[in-house]
Amino acid sequence: MKPLLLSVDYELFFGEDSGTVENCMIRPLKHLMEVLDAFEGKMTVFWDILHYYRLRQLAAEVEDLRFDMELIEKQIHTLLKKGHDVQMHVHPHWLDARWEKQKWRFSYNRFSLHRLWDDADPENMDSIMGVVSQARLLMEEVCRKVDPAYRVRVFRAGGYRVEPFERLAAVFQANGLRVDSSAGKGMRSFSADYPFDFTRLPDFTHYRFDDTVMLHHSEGLFWEFPKGMVKVPPLRRIQFYFLQNFVYPWRGTYGDGKRLAFTRKEQSGHWWNLPGSRYYRLTAEGMDPVRWRYLWQQTPPWSQVVLHSKSMSPRTVELLRQNLRRRQLTFHSLRQRLDDLNVYPGEDGPIEVE
Repeated sequence: MKPLLLSVDYELFFGEDSGTVENCMIRPLKHLMEVLDAFEGKMTVFWDILHYYRLRQLAAEVEDLRFDMELIEKQIHTLLKKGHDVQMHVHPHWLDARWEKQKWRFSYNRFSLHRLWDDADPENMDSIMGVVSQARLLMEEVCRKVDPAYRVRVFRAGGYRVEPFERLAAVFQANGLRVDSSAGKGMRSFSADYPFDFTRLPDFTHYRFDDTVMLHHSEGLFWEFPKGMVKVPPLRRIQFYFLQNFVYPWRGTYGDGKRLAFTRKEQSGHWWNLPGSRYYRLTAEGMDPVRWRYLWQQTPPWSQVVLHSKSMSPRTVELLRQNLRRRQLTFHSLRQRLDDLNVYPGEDGPIEVE
């Protein structure tokens, strides 16, 4: 059996229709948890914590949002009780989200974490330091209700946008964080406002680094656990296109919202109008059995499968169930892998920062 890491971005959509918490988050994760629990699999759930932060701000005046907040908190507690891992996912545009006419309205001026200030005040929510610090404290407050020893250990930037990392290094150290899981080999965006380019990312399932995730450093303070990616040659891409459109047509998702337009191409990891080989994310969402089998067979052990709760479907869950039932794959959380590699040595939690 091949061991793989499994992570899920636990979030709503960010387009004109964000969808509902029930269908984009609660239902898909509930079904995935049932399958993993039946086969003793584990996952890491990257919680979009600023969504929850905004719910808390508005819960007293909007009953529907209070209900959403309680649903999320209850499921987070269930995950932890069952031995799954919960880590930090940050989408700063939630700071500016408005609830109007029963819908979320977004501004994307601060879609990237790097649009925030460099102020070192851990209470300033307009700064990178403040957002990460307050998000960590909020997550630990919620999670310690069922796991008193819980600490945030892993960070995932929204939309892959972890670079330039030198602006995050001091923030990580101040919050006892040593691990990032934002990048993906071959992913890139030419957006003028939110660019990134990981075409030259180190080709490892995990590695250490210092000032940038783009350079492996054997003695680096920080660790990168990139999202799994597979380089697919042109003829195989043509086969995938045929299968997707004529043999295994799209059957919808649990999520009931719409994707943000400017992220569609970069999130897919390849463009059909460009020739040559392209990188595909190692994911079972939107996959047919042939494409999914090809992807996991081509990837090395301990690569990271990345799902999004909002983009999962019953077929996604069934593909993973079949892998587990046939003893082809085992799924593990990042927390388990960090412990195996002794990333946080000497104690059950992040290192102390002087």
